[in-house]
Amino acid sequence: MSYNAVFNFVVGARGLGKTYGIKKFAIRDALRNGNQFIYLRRFKTELLGRGTFFADIAHEFPKYDLRVNGNVAESAPIGTRSEKKRKWTLIGYFVSLSTAQTQKSIAYPKVKTIIYDEFIIEKGALHYLPNEAQMLNEFFSTVDRWKDKTRVFFLANAVSISNPYFIEYDIRPDEEGEIVKRGDGFIVCHFVESAEFGTKVFETKFGKFIKNTEYADYAVNSKFKDNHDAMLGTKPSNAGYTYSVETRAGTFSVWIDFLAAGGPYFYIQEKRPKREILFTTVDEWMTNDKILATNSDKLIQYLRSAFRTGKAFFDTPQARNAFIEVFRR
Repeated sequence: MSYNAVFNFVVGARGLGKTYGIKKFAIRDALRNGNQFIYLRRFKTELLGRGTFFADIAHEFPKYDLRVNGNVAESAPIGTRSEKKRKWTLIGYFVSLSTAQTQKSIAYPKVKTIIYDEFIIEKGALHYLPNEAQMLNEFFSTVDRWKDKTRVFFLANAVSISNPYFIEYDIRPDEEGEIVKRGDGFIVCHFVESAEFGTKVFETKFGKFIKNTEYADYAVNSKFKDNHDAMLGTKPSNAGYTYSVETRAGTFSVWIDFLAAGGPYFYIQEKRPKREILFTTVDEWMTNDKILATNSDKLIQYLRSAFRTGKAFFDTPQARNAFIEVFRR
């Protein structure tokens, strides 16, 4: 809170209290100051459990009754009036980002806080929305109306660095410390240190059971699954530039070493030459100065083959993860 950012990312261990903390802040702000909040999820199906929104936190506000009424949250002072005469006050909304585009005409003049819960997807049936970071910007604009009144809190477990927001805003965990700033302070990302929390978790029966597993690494120790050193390598001096590839996660130069024993070896780099041949894997980003690369093109097939046989090396985890997404298509 002290950084006074507009977009606030809080990423840490499961059960650390991220959602609880911001819910308490938003509800207290509504009851004391008359402001409202939006609890945002990606799809409508993720809001099916909204009926339990207050279940874990209602005891923090003993002077009020809190309830979910359809797609809104309401409060009423505890009193002796009959239920029919009780006055319930609107304090919040439940909204899905996937349908937010249809709500541009809706006004949210009292909303000061948007809580975007689980903005990083864990593996499963869900998927990111097309151009999701831009969709979030559009929704924020609808709520804020250029009045600088609204803050967004993005909450997630440390699952994957390959998400639309880290890609869009070039947020790189473990490279800049616990606090990362972007956009002259418009964005602040807090990677929560959870050593004390982890110690307590590993004293529980379940904690002892999962200790030293991959699940514990991200759920308790806040280690991103895809932020590792596998297939990272330094480009040798005799590797020659061949072309650059644009992906949804960025644009990368491709260098090939044909002379090394057992080669050729491919080196994919974030650093790009001043003059380049540019291919794009995103058809809607196609322009006159690019060449569209489809899955059936030899260029992608050669890269995929090098990746499959361990002959592709990347300068950063972000570069590697970008091409993993390309190869999955």
